[in-house]
Amino acid sequence: MKSTCIALILLLAQVLLAAEPQGPSVSVELLSGTKQKAQFLGIQNDTVQLGGYINNKFTVVRIAKSKFKSIVDTSGTDLLLASPADSVQAASPDSTVNVNDSAQVATNDTLQDDSPSATKPLELSSPTVLVSFEDEIGDSSLVLQINTLAARFLLESGEKIHILKKRDIPDCSDNICLQDSLSAKGATTIYFGKISSVQKKDSLKLQLMRVVFEEELPTIYKSELRISRSKAVTDALSKDNLKIFLLEAQGKDVSNLKEKKGYIYIDTDPEGATLSRAEDNALCRSPCTIPVTDTAAVTIHAFWNVDQHLWGGSTTVHPVMGDTVWRSMKLKRVNPELRIITNPAGAEIFSGKGEITKRSKTIGTTPARYPIMEPGLVQFKLRKFGFKDTLVAVYVPPVSDVTVNVEMKQENQFKEIQSQQEWEKARKKIRLGHTMMGVSIAPIIVGALFTYLGQLDYNDAEDIKDDLNASATSGGDFYQKKVQENRDLVHDGDQKTIIGLTLIGTGVLVLGVGFFISF
Repeated sequence: MKSTCIALILLLAQVLLAAEPQGPSVSVELLSGTKQKAQFLGIQNDTVQLGGYINNKFTVVRIAKSKFKSIVDTSGTDLLLASPADSVQAASPDSTVNVNDSAQVATNDTLQDDSPSATKPLELSSPTVLVSFEDEIGDSSLVLQINTLAARFLLESGEKIHILKKRDIPDCSDNICLQDSLSAKGATTIYFGKISSVQKKDSLKLQLMRVVFEEELPTIYKSELRISRSKAVTDALSKDNLKIFLLEAQGKDVSNLKEKKGYIYIDTDPEGATLSRAEDNALCRSPCTIPVTDTAAVTIHAFWNVDQHLWGGSTTVHPVMGDTVWRSMKLKRVNPELRIITNPAGAEIFSGKGEITKRSKTIGTTPARYPIMEPGLVQFKLRKFGFKDTLVAVYVPPVSDVTVNVEMKQENQFKEIQSQQEWEKARKKIRLGHTMMGVSIAPIIVGALFTYLGQLDYNDAEDIKDDLNASATSGGDFYQKKVQENRDLVHDGDQKTIIGLTLIGTGVLVLGVGFFISF
């Protein structure tokens, strides 16, 4: 059944273009659901005969009657139910093709006879000629379908066309020769088509050129369509792609019909890289598809951070509306850096998030330079007394260093200057408080050390005292020496403890004052 449908479609595409009908026009519907118009030539021995021109030769296709659901003529009569006597006999066709069952359809070679007619010279049935699409993909079935669809559309758009193949004019091997030869035979409009592969093997490119002879020099229109190889016909028919493709070749304005989006497909080596562009900090992780709304050039950046090492890459893409542009990137080791320079120098750098308060921590002072481990949009604020605060937002790509030069504008508003002065005083007060809190640590630690050493002296004095209490004699030189040693240890312990406690007290006092000043 599938082969029967293919054969019927091939014939019917030519029947529509026949110069002179050989039988009544009928509407044919197969059991498979295929519907089309044809020339009815009769029914003989349960075989339906349909005819039409192929390469200027009238050809009959014979299909088993059991394959049909209906054959209705212009008066509404179903000829399948008519008597054999009512059937029209075939009128000596130049060529006959039997399609009684699928086994008898031999690779469509008979229906696609590429050999030029040897019996008569080429005569055009219409001044508009469609030269069959060139097959550069090795898929004759798909090329045939595209030819048929294109011919059908052109017919429905009001153009009566004559279809031929390049081999029908054997003396020509290129389009220029064909163009001249067909023009000499009376052609005023010629369509040249081609189907080829694109860089990605899963996509195909359809190209169509329309040559119109109006003056001494012909006018040429061109169109192009990208479709999926695996779903070629589906893609061609979806979203009016084929219609727009042919309208564009006819020189029509199709801007309002074209899809308003294009797509960019990015894959990276290694996969999983973060994709971004200047206006979008993080789009997705590769591989992924990025939608765009215009044809302006887009620069896509990719970066991949692992073990504190950054890998990156960039590519510039020119989108095509209604189509997908493919790009692959191999990432390399990168070390991007952000340099910040101000005039005048000495501006403090703060995070760009939130307001600058007296407790905001400064990141650094200009001029400054920072390594970047997470490329993308970086925001920071600059503040210098006597100048306006400046918010800077800069995109740092993963493949190059970025230098930001900022011309600080002088502050002339009295209130703002006064606010800056108050802010500076508060900052100095906080810095003083932090300094005091920091300084207080040293005396507290030293005081604690002296207190600890004094306690050790007290422990040694206690041990000597215990030895003296256990001694049997109390008047000897050794005894008196131990007594003096005990007194010295107690005196040293007292001195160290006093110093230690004094230092601890001073440190605590300074810490308290610093804490009070800070808050």
